[in-house]
Amino acid sequence: MSSPATVAVIGAGSSGLSMLKTLREDGFRVTCYERRTQVGGLWAYTDDKSMTTALKSTVANISKYTCGMSDFPMPDKYPHHLNQWEFQEYMELYANHFDLLKDIIFGASLKQVTRNQNDTKWIVELEIGGEPHFKEFDKVAFTHGYQTKAVTPDLPDRTKFEGVLIHTQQYRSADEFRGKKVVVVGIGSTAGDVVEELLPVASTVYASHRRGIVIFPRWRNGTPGDLMISWRRRQINSFLQKNFPNAAKWLADKALGFILHQTWGRLDPTWRLQPYPSAVLSLPASSETIIPALKNGTLTSLHGLKRFVGPKAIEFDDGTIIDDVDAVICATGYSADFNVAPFLERSRPANYGGEDLVRLWMNMFPPKYADSICLLCYSAYGKNNGFSFSDVSSMAVSNVWRGVHPLPPLPDMENAIDAHHDWVASRWRMDDKIDVSMVKQYQFQGFIHEAAGTGMDNLGWGWKGWKFWFKDPKLYYLMNDGVETAHAFRFFETGKRKTWPGARDAIIHMNEAVKIFPLKEKSQ
Repeated sequence: MSSPATVAVIGAGSSGLSMLKTLREDGFRVTCYERRTQVGGLWAYTDDKSMTTALKSTVANISKYTCGMSDFPMPDKYPHHLNQWEFQEYMELYANHFDLLKDIIFGASLKQVTRNQNDTKWIVELEIGGEPHFKEFDKVAFTHGYQTKAVTPDLPDRTKFEGVLIHTQQYRSADEFRGKKVVVVGIGSTAGDVVEELLPVASTVYASHRRGIVIFPRWRNGTPGDLMISWRRRQINSFLQKNFPNAAKWLADKALGFILHQTWGRLDPTWRLQPYPSAVLSLPASSETIIPALKNGTLTSLHGLKRFVGPKAIEFDDGTIIDDVDAVICATGYSADFNVAPFLERSRPANYGGEDLVRLWMNMFPPKYADSICLLCYSAYGKNNGFSFSDVSSMAVSNVWRGVHPLPPLPDMENAIDAHHDWVASRWRMDDKIDVSMVKQYQFQGFIHEAAGTGMDNLGWGWKGWKFWFKDPKLYYLMNDGVETAHAFRFFETGKRKTWPGARDAIIHMNEAVKIFPLKEKSQ
């Protein structure tokens, strides 16, 4: 009898914990490596400024009702939107409940993963306690996330500037900016978190940005905004995207424009939030602070930062020069770190001028090594809310690696990658600021659910759907039109993954819990 295959899981955030748990349950021998000293990923706050972290003041953009793990309900004690510590605590509870800590090595920083000389195993190179470590594994799951490397813009003449110049990766607290004049470069969700902290303490706060953006609050008409999304609405949207992409784009942009106006009223043209990029090309931002601050004048919108012109002077794209600037904080995003995976291949489609594209089948598997490598850090637009998709992804990976869900032949995977890259190039030609890791949501989620064996096709309009409706009409309605909870992914018996006996009760409970909405004090 052969020994179980060994797997290294990189990262102990929600995806890493789920991957560890799922692979272990399915018979793999798994070791998880985490460079922090605790589980939680981005939500595990750290003072180490080489790591990306949620701030102590950060509050989730999505509600607790849609973001729990599939077989570990979010405790009722938490508020509607969890803060940094509560999310970290939830993942610690999850890790302890499933006894995961015994298989996690903390303080382990990944350097790279390479193939051994006879091309049979993966060599994982780590630094643990300041010492180099090398260990061979049959398979490796990269779950270290999308937000690993800080993306810093090229700022001309930056050596002339004598003030503080940092990326939000290095930002931890507004205290060091008390009484300072601060320029925040960017106006997305991360910028909103930083601006919210700066406004009460800084003397002046500016937001420098080159294009518009859609910004929504967490609440809409007294209800958490993510509760407006249901499984049925998601499937209708996927149908339109697949069969009528132009109509889907038009409808999405019109709907966002309507909600934006309904939420905030008239937007001052001098803020330059409009025209905003298409909803199918750029994700909206979430902030309770930016637009109210622009309205009351505590935040000033500036054009893009053009160059530094003196020790504390900055010129912007419209020719405006701001003097006595003490600090510039770049809220300009992150990217996945592929330096740790030098075996990955890249290519460039025709009529495309962006960065080289990583060749991953379904944006997860390098085709040559799809049976032993996966990367969960390159699929923008592909996820459901919050942690709810971590379990689906880990179940899909496990089923692929166990042979429960077969891989297509290598030429078919290569052709699929070429076709996907052509699609990405077509999007880039519409908007050269797109996230090139974007996926066709209907294709990506369709594959993930099929590979994971969630059985969500039982909610459709085919024979399976009618059969389930006849058998359990209450749950059919709740799962289609109620809260989009991850517990649905553990309900149906498909033979491809473990069900959870508590799924039905948890789905009903979550739908009962949201009957308190709308809340009058949260209404816009």
